[in-house]
Amino acid sequence: MDTSKRNRLIERLAPKPEPQIVSIEEFFDGNDDLGSIGCNLIEHPGMGAFRDIFARIARRPDVTTVYAQIAELDPGEDCWPFADTVFVVGSLSEDELAEALAPLEPDEIWKTADSDIPSDIRKGRDTHVLAVWWD
Repeated sequence: MDTSKRNRLIERLAPKPEPQIVSIEEFFDGNDDLGSIGCNLIEHPGMGAFRDIFARIARRPDVTTVYAQIAELDPGEDCWPFADTVFVVGSLSEDELAEALAPLEPDEIWKTADSDIPSDIRKGRDTHVLAVWWD
């Protein structure tokens, strides 16, 4: 883990109100902590798998952007901030996203109601938002 990137991320997000949202690229930049996402998986596919799959999703023409929602900003000195939810903004369907994310075994994927979308994501959005959740 890149501790300096972890510390900068925490310092940047700490003053922001919850839920704290970060781009998926920033969430994975310097992050090799298996406990930071998908920690409920019996056989965690590794941070490389999470990073690569979300990078492919983010590059899709039907995806505008991808965000991680931080559930616990500072879970401990040697831990990266923890995310249990990822938001995918775009026009892809729930089935297409489920297929792309199958190796990561998310617990749920759903189209969010406008009222459930964090304000940082709601701003300027003209497509739907899918949420991905790991228990």
